[in-house]
Amino acid sequence: MFKKLMLTAAIAVAITGQALFAADITKMIPEDTDFILQVNVSKILAMPEVQKQIKDSFEKQPDQKKTYEELKTKSGFDPLTDISNITLFSSGKAVEGQEALGGALIEGKFDIEKIVKVIKEDEGATKDVNVTVVDGYNCVVPKNGKDGYGMFLNNQYVVVGSQSGVDAVKAINMGKGKTIETNKAFVGILGKVNSKATLSGAGLLPASFKAKCAQNPNAAALANINSFFFDFSNDDNMIFNLNAEVDSAENVNTVMTSVNGYIAMIKMFSAQLPEVQEAVNMLTATNEGTTIKLNLNIPAAKVAEIKAKLEERAKQFQEQKGGDANAPRQ
Repeated sequence: MFKKLMLTAAIAVAITGQALFAADITKMIPEDTDFILQVNVSKILAMPEVQKQIKDSFEKQPDQKKTYEELKTKSGFDPLTDISNITLFSSGKAVEGQEALGGALIEGKFDIEKIVKVIKEDEGATKDVNVTVVDGYNCVVPKNGKDGYGMFLNNQYVVVGSQSGVDAVKAINMGKGKTIETNKAFVGILGKVNSKATLSGAGLLPASFKAKCAQNPNAAALANINSFFFDFSNDDNMIFNLNAEVDSAENVNTVMTSVNGYIAMIKMFSAQLPEVQEAVNMLTATNEGTTIKLNLNIPAAKVAEIKAKLEERAKQFQEQKGGDANAPRQ
């Protein structure tokens, strides 16, 4: 059951979420966080493909829809409408004696009493989890600690993730922990993120990762990057932006040379699929000061054209595969 709850949270991430970098959210994110991801619900749910996928899924699996509706009625909670924000956070820094910090802060409307009651009355759930109270907070704790950990902070916020991640958020909520706001470098990067995009996020490159890059001749230039931020939108055009902050002006040309090399390699491999290569050829790299900017902007009409060509290629492949299977053996 707890695995299903975690899966529901993951699905919710894929189809829900709004602007995550609001001040009230950053005040709840642990200090050691070095990566944050945002998913925007209004844009994703507005996509015809997503609406169709949800509808088709329920039509193909009526039993699943029935179970979903029953749980929604009993718990008073609908993840497709009651979740307003989801903030995924993680850190490559391992807490002493524990796993690396990571989790998801979920903002929404939660009837804790009803939800806890549903879990306790589910025989399948009680085999997998224990519902308990930790420091005054209702928690869902899996009997297998590797499955994660969930805590209701109040009727508006739930945090799920590794024990270190959940405990860090709990400490903040109790006034005993530090938030990401103390990390001025990361907060500055978050201020550059386009939170209105369909997907967006930012991260700091861990010192350990940069050290490994420095030791690899093919990736040495990446050791000069301190942080990155990105966004993806699929409105009129399909737009992807990836920005990297180089540690000094002296190292910009070195990183640019390496980035252009990677782009050339991608374009070379994409030659296997002309349709994909057509899109990859629109990828550009520029720099503004110490910020290196990768941009991919594909017009909506071209996206539809490429999609149609790929679908036709896949159809032909399946037909050819089927023909080979039915061919008489020699």
